[in-house]
Amino acid sequence: MITAVLFAALGGALLIGGPPRDRLVVRSGSRRAYAALRVPMPVLVPAVAALAGAALHPPIGMLALAAAIASATVWFLIRGHARRRRDREAVRECARAARVLSSLLQAGQIPSVALADAATDCPVLASTAAAARLGGDVGGELERCAGRPGREPLMAISAAWRLSERTGAPIAEILAGVADTLRREQQVGAVVEAELAAARASGHIMAALPFLAVGLGFTVGVNPIAFLTGEPLGQILAVVGVALTAAGVLWIDALSRTQGCSR
Repeated sequence: MITAVLFAALGGALLIGGPPRDRLVVRSGSRRAYAALRVPMPVLVPAVAALAGAALHPPIGMLALAAAIASATVWFLIRGHARRRRDREAVRECARAARVLSSLLQAGQIPSVALADAATDCPVLASTAAAARLGGDVGGELERCAGRPGREPLMAISAAWRLSERTGAPIAEILAGVADTLRREQQVGAVVEAELAAARASGHIMAALPFLAVGLGFTVGVNPIAFLTGEPLGQILAVVGVALTAAGVLWIDALSRTQGCSR
């Protein structure tokens, strides 16, 4: 019974997490393609330890499973934080590119020269400047770059560029409006991020409550560790408790991401 619960919970933990991306592996001489799932090491190592523990000694496997769930949760939180930080930096870079390009155009430079000069200070415009030098579609290149995470503001620059090409409107004035809009969106985003930080902090505090409860048990003369590690029921409760805590923390983090994206 314990082994069945172990394998079911471990499989669920791995399925919930999933790999950061799928890697397509094609065997030589064959047309069949296989998607090889690359599981991150912070998840894979505790998972393998849980499986080995289940095979050798089920109680150890249960504790290793709890450690695997906790490790996977921490890894996903760290990865999500790093991704959000990269996206915020990319958004700031795009907004800065709009301001620099607008300033150069307002100074009287022609669009292609202004784009080349702006690319020296704003690497996010490097591929667009290269396309302009080759006579390519500047708006199309901006749209392509806007498809990358955090570079969505480039779509507004692309729209301004296309509008100027089609109507002959002064692109400097259009980009000035785009830069001002992006600046205000950054300010709103900073406020939203500050508000969501409280929700994420609540999730982290909730994750620490079970450990405080264990400490509280010692203060009243009870040994929760002995029960959680030495009794089959305690081992099951430990895994269930860690899993529910992880689910709550990840749920709060997912809600905060949803609200942040919908601003």
